[in-house]
Amino acid sequence: MSTTPVTHARAPKKRGRTLFFVLAAIAVVIALVATGGSFAYAKQFEGKALPGTTIAGVDVAGKTAEQIRAIVQKKTTGVTVTVDANGERTTVPLEEIGGHIDVDKTVEKALSRESSIPSVVSAALSGKHDVTPVVTVDEEKARAYAESLVPENEVEPVDAEIVQDDDTKEFSVVESKAGKGVDPSEFVASVKKNAPELKDFTVTQKFTSIEPQLDTAKANETIETLEGMLKSSMVVTGPEDKTFEVKRKDRLGFVSITPNDKGDKFEINIDQEKVDTYVGKIAGKVATTKKDGIVEVAEDGSRTEVSPGKDGVKVTNQKDITEKLTHALSSGENLDVAMTTEVEKAEVKEKKVEKAPVDPEKVPSELPSYAPAEAHNGEKWIDINLANKTVTAYVGDKAVFGPVSIVDGGKGTETPTGEYEIWYRTEVQDMGCTPRYDYCTKGVKYNQFFHKGYALHSAPWRSSFGYSGSHGCVNMRVKDAKWLFEWASLGTKVVSHR
Repeated sequence: MSTTPVTHARAPKKRGRTLFFVLAAIAVVIALVATGGSFAYAKQFEGKALPGTTIAGVDVAGKTAEQIRAIVQKKTTGVTVTVDANGERTTVPLEEIGGHIDVDKTVEKALSRESSIPSVVSAALSGKHDVTPVVTVDEEKARAYAESLVPENEVEPVDAEIVQDDDTKEFSVVESKAGKGVDPSEFVASVKKNAPELKDFTVTQKFTSIEPQLDTAKANETIETLEGMLKSSMVVTGPEDKTFEVKRKDRLGFVSITPNDKGDKFEINIDQEKVDTYVGKIAGKVATTKKDGIVEVAEDGSRTEVSPGKDGVKVTNQKDITEKLTHALSSGENLDVAMTTEVEKAEVKEKKVEKAPVDPEKVPSELPSYAPAEAHNGEKWIDINLANKTVTAYVGDKAVFGPVSIVDGGKGTETPTGEYEIWYRTEVQDMGCTPRYDYCTKGVKYNQFFHKGYALHSAPWRSSFGYSGSHGCVNMRVKDAKWLFEWASLGTKVVSHR
């Protein structure tokens, strides 16, 4: 008996193919459903921040640009910064120190991710995405603010000074003072770091020390150098072993101390003109001015010696002494230099004596009772009449000059009365000018002293005469005093009366 194959053995293969198609269809349906859902989900984030987006911790997912802008602006408004500068704390708005939150760029940054289905799905699955606000810092404004924190009186460094006392001539140091400055780089960095958090924060600004170019140490070193220059011995020797020691105060008077052109160190300067003036003063204690002799020649040919004349002495190496003293002081070397002198011979000059004008109406017709004995011998004499404020010159009983108006001593300083003679004459002299007197008149001309410090002399400062008002001397018009000075001589009799 033969065996016949069973035909239903193909049934399992058909069922497998059917299951495959069913599963595929289900997968297609699921994919279509998923795709449709994702599309719908992604569609709601179009033009908005994706899921998980935050700005400074604030959730802005699903927010539009305007909504995000409002949130950022609200967070930004009122942000303050506490600035700690050298222990002083000041709270100011962020904008005042140059900080600025760029709202537009921050919004742009929050919306920068594309809203495609994969991007949205990925954003939803990946979790939080924090956007850091965009912050800009105006460094120039920040620097200006940082610099304003330094007190005005402490900004600039103060150089040391070397000052000289007007009386003692000694030098002293006024100490230097460091200034204060700022380096705002750390300040700016701190603002950039903290401002994106959109909340109040504190920054610290340190002050830097700005040292002066001329500090106290340099000033003290200069004073030490000067002290070394002053230790040397300095002597100038004059004639007859007369010596002049150049003392410390004198040397200090020649010195000035100033900053150099760059302003980075002090310079010690020796003023050669001052040295020369000093040398001139000590030379003046040796030198004498020659005084030419004067012989008066009268109309009749008679000759009268007014002044015998006197030789002078001149210092011939003053310039050399000045240069050597300057060098010795600059170098700190010792100085021992001698003056050299020469004699200047006096001459004898003749002066012709001309007849002086006389006012015959005011001259007594006969020899006054107070006339000196010399008048009867035909000699010269001078009449000071304090009663009518005049001076008259006589030769014997004959008036040869005057009477001319004068100003005699005022109350309390009256001109003395009596019979005197001219004991000293000088063409130019200062009157007063010592602690003994309360006045000083320079360069008074034609002085003839007849009793102690009382003299006949010119008074160009007066505009009128014929009254009492001097310190005791007999004041005359310049032309009258000149005539009388050229006419009289040492020993000429003077009678002062009322």
